[in-house]
Amino acid sequence: MARIELEPLRVSVLLNPLDEVLALHGSLHIPYSHIKSARHTPVPPDWFRGIRIGTNVPGVKVAGTFFTGEGRIFYDFHDPLRCLTFELAHETYKQVVVEVNRDQDPATLATQILSRLG
Repeated sequence: MARIELEPLRVSVLLNPLDEVLALHGSLHIPYSHIKSARHTPVPPDWFRGIRIGTNVPGVKVAGTFFTGEGRIFYDFHDPLRCLTFELAHETYKQVVVEVNRDQDPATLATQILSRLG
């Protein structure tokens, strides 16, 4: 899971220490100017399961970088219903898909992020 922090110029996706190890990646900091969209969309059951750097234990944990024909996607989730998806431009990742902390609502966060996009 990730804590999402809305800062003045960027969104910080703060991974917990265990997720950093499983994803082989640290927290992400995304400028608003690089976010094309943000939405609360459950991860479909047939999501990409191809080449990866990180962890993929179906039904338990997905965390890391996945390579698709559309580009790199970063995933960090256990519960596919609590995910926030970022569509990005000018970043290493085309998408970032993360499960948000239980005390945060992914739909509300998506609305708040969209309202900050220029």
